[in-house]
Amino acid sequence: MMQAMGARNFCRPMRPFWLWMLATTGGAVLTVLTLLLFYRTGGLAAVAPPVVLQGAKLQLASGQGGQTPTGLEIRQVGPQGSAVVQGTARMAQAALYRQLSWQVEGLQPGSELRLVWATLADPRTLHERVLPPAGPEGSVLDLSAEPRWQGRIAGIGLAVRGPLAQPLVVRRLELRPVASTVGVLLRELAADWTTFEDWSQRSINYTSGAPLNALFPPLVMVALWIGFSAVLYALFDPPHRAPGALLPYAALFLLGWLTLDVRWQWDLGQRLAQTARDFAGKSEEDRRLAALDGELYRFLREVRQRLPEKPARLFIVSADPGGFWAGRARYHLLPQNGYAGFARLPPPDQARAGDYILILSPLADARYDPERRLLEGGGAQLPVEMLHFAALGALFRVRGGE
Repeated sequence: MMQAMGARNFCRPMRPFWLWMLATTGGAVLTVLTLLLFYRTGGLAAVAPPVVLQGAKLQLASGQGGQTPTGLEIRQVGPQGSAVVQGTARMAQAALYRQLSWQVEGLQPGSELRLVWATLADPRTLHERVLPPAGPEGSVLDLSAEPRWQGRIAGIGLAVRGPLAQPLVVRRLELRPVASTVGVLLRELAADWTTFEDWSQRSINYTSGAPLNALFPPLVMVALWIGFSAVLYALFDPPHRAPGALLPYAALFLLGWLTLDVRWQWDLGQRLAQTARDFAGKSEEDRRLAALDGELYRFLREVRQRLPEKPARLFIVSADPGGFWAGRARYHLLPQNGYAGFARLPPPDQARAGDYILILSPLADARYDPERRLLEGGGAQLPVEMLHFAALGALFRVRGGE
């Protein structure tokens, strides 16, 4: 008799704990099921809208041309016999964005149009795929069977090999999400929780706690998990006025907080390990080369060797004059008197003999005529001397009028 009473007295305080554990587990299951149901019933289009690149959002990385009211016009191929237009793909997940549509006018029969793209994991490697023939209205291609279409797509574009019989007009590129199976969605869920968030330009002030465009953001999932768990616990053990009645709900909140903090600490640990691999034990010069802009620094180091020791006026011309790369170029070339706010060549009345012009690729509206030694673009013509040329850009010195 006494033993039975003791067992009941022991189980009574344990009952709220087991109910709490049951509610926590049930809340996690409901969270996953709710999100899967949401995406399977049309919610994917709201969270992952199509990536649409109109002609105005595309840039010429190789070749000659410019913007027109109908799109980006390609008039001539580049020195390597091809023209390339490119744009950003908003780090779209390849597993979801598997349908490509394009519209190009003026493509002659027999001309080969290629899709080109780069992934976030390997942004320096360009992948290509020949696109099937299409009319002026464009066509659609399913990329599900393309083995290199994986990860997150950092950049996307089109390439055409010349010569061109007539100008081409690229009107639009579009990536569309395709309804995913439960298996694909579960793999995305695992990836969103385990993908390492690398250092970025805003890391010092901000951490997203999830990959870009995540379908299952940890913060949203934890909020749903704790919400569902609290409701379930209230159903299992209705609230009553007693000391400590709110402790189970406070414990749920702290559990969610701890879960996010553990993931954040894991992310910081990954960053620490990567930073040690990239920079530990290296000289100042090697650390600069290993940094995010290491390739640009290597190019600018060669540019610096062509610049005078005494600071000179330097016009830095780039497609994004207010962006990161133009700013870093100006910083690395200090104490040169650099001006980075130029998206096209400076007018002849601003550039004088002895000034320097650094053009960062890609910049479609700038051409150098080696025979006449003229730099042309945007209606301007400048007599120059080419001092250095590389894939990332070129350096010129303005000559006096001849």
